Amino acid sequence: MGDATRPVYLVQTQPGLGALAWSEMSTALRKPTVLAQRHVPQKDDVTLLQTASPTKELFDLRTVEDVFVLAVRAFNIAPTANGLKQIHTTVKQSPMVSSALNTYTAAGNRLPKITNFRVITRATGRQEYPRKAIGEAVADAIRDSWPGRWRLVEEDADVEVWVTLFASELVVALRLSDATMRHRGPDGGREVNRPAALRPVIAAAMVRLTDPQADDVFLDPMAGTGTLVAERAIAGPFDRLIAGDKSREAVKALTKNLQTVGGDLAIRRLDAEDLPFADGEISKIAVNLPFGKQVNHPDELTMLYQGAFREWVRVVRPGGLIVALASDIDRVREVMRLFPELRVRGNYAIGVLGQAATILLIERKNSS
Repeated sequence: MGDATRPVYLVQTQPGLGALAWSEMSTALRKPTVLAQRHVPQKDDVTLLQTASPTKELFDLRTVEDVFVLAVRAFNIAPTANGLKQIHTTVKQSPMVSSALNTYTAAGNRLPKITNFRVITRATGRQEYPRKAIGEAVADAIRDSWPGRWRLVEEDADVEVWVTLFASELVVALRLSDATMRHRGPDGGREVNRPAALRPVIAAAMVRLTDPQADDVFLDPMAGTGTLVAERAIAGPFDRLIAGDKSREAVKALTKNLQTVGGDLAIRRLDAEDLPFADGEISKIAVNLPFGKQVNHPDELTMLYQGAFREWVRVVRPGGLIVALASDIDRVREVMRLFPELRVRGNYAIGVLGQAATILLIERKNSS
């Protein structure tokens, strides 16, 4: 049921990453308690939780893109027109509003005398009323009854109010984080120039799956703009980091994007099918495999995967890990049948810009 003396937070991450985000929260936060986990199809994985940690510690979570404080939660909202009346009444009478507003300001946000707010509305399930009507009912209730003076705007709002109707469950939350949480650079706070880069939360989830250790020799042989290597640097101590790519332009981007990373970092032009490393020299690989749209013909993708996995089997030490993101999971599994030295320890279906993909956790078996 939760602790009535503590705020309820709502955190969002990319589709399919909810379990991995909770894994981070369970270790990074003090006394975290999950109240509910929900899913907005093709949008977000959502977790409602309480914690003894201060709000600012939630902003440090690497697998989370947005943090909110819950202001309203209600159940059994009717799918008929009466549901809009329920929503309006519930938002007006919610006992959580005062605490949510206090948490909002305590997190460093302002509530001017006249507070401009905008409403973002999502809905799952089937209702007889349009999604827009849900947001209008919430906005009317806020203006009618919440403390202070509230003015609805389309943009440049002081407060973002996110409304989600999960079938018959209503959740209304105030956004505490801003856009910088979604687009963090390798220094943890400043966005760097990374066009078309892997989303940081996906990279952070992949890095967590590598089980970071202080003696890691970590390689991304298709590093692109360097997001995976940047996240591994943030995750904790390491022995060496190696960021490589076949493209000269990518190597230039890596040099720029990883310039704030400290420690033993090598940036090299590499061919993933012909790596200049000794047998067993690498302990961990994390890699975003090329999606089908990036290769001219499916057979080329198969040949690329075969060549890359052949090299990875060679350079990864027994007991080492490979974490790979792929869009064509069947093709990857087919290629992996050629390499009995590898064993899949886990897989996570996720969404990447609306496209289905899978994160594979692969172990290089110990020699028998």
